[in-house]
Amino acid sequence: MSFGNILGQLLEQGISGQDQTRARLDASTQSIAQGGLADIAKAFLSQPQAGGMTGAQIGGLGAIAGALIGGGGRAVRGAAGGGAMAILGTLALAALQNARAGGQAGPGAQVAAGAAPTREDVAAVVSEEGERLALRAMIAAAKADGQIDLQEMDRILGRMNADEVTDAERRFVVEEISRPLDPADLAKDVRNPAQAAEVYAASLLAIDVDSEPEREYLRALAAALRLDPGTVSFLHRTTGAPAA
Repeated sequence: MSFGNILGQLLEQGISGQDQTRARLDASTQSIAQGGLADIAKAFLSQPQAGGMTGAQIGGLGAIAGALIGGGGRAVRGAAGGGAMAILGTLALAALQNARAGGQAGPGAQVAAGAAPTREDVAAVVSEEGERLALRAMIAAAKADGQIDLQEMDRILGRMNADEVTDAERRFVVEEISRPLDPADLAKDVRNPAQAAEVYAASLLAIDVDSEPEREYLRALAAALRLDPGTVSFLHRTTGAPAA
């Protein structure tokens, strides 16, 4: 079971009229294609635990690395599944490394040296658990201003083939939409700082951040995830999202 395919579809189409999702994705891939973020993305492929990844993850990571090596950051946009997780994972690990080094890197700048992500960090952000958390994060963020509903998600999921989304995954999405909005409930299932940064990055890509309910939600989420202000600022700058 892979929730990454649904993530990829949401990133491509946006959720409930959130116009900035694609713009955020473009900003993120452009940032990844420049400076130290590209190095982190390419490093995914050299991690020893790659043998434990799903085929979709390995394929997606290969696609993003190839696009970056070729200088085509926008080419990553079309990647679903592992590609979506590669984008989110790269953002999360870059933010984590930057925080550990006390840096203030932004788009186009080299990520601060030092405290490179560990094998455990990388494994966490490309795992099935990481996919599930990122999908929950996107759905929760889209609910922050009351925009998302089951009809909208049915429209998105209806465009996916049976081999891209299972009945169990559809039920999962329905349950998440129906779940009360509670950033603390989402945060309690996050097991390390890398996943925390990934959940926040997924939330930023899901919404426009142009309403007070959305800004309040992001502030509450950052607090629940125990993200430091530098990491939050890094992710906002790198994705092109307005400050919350």
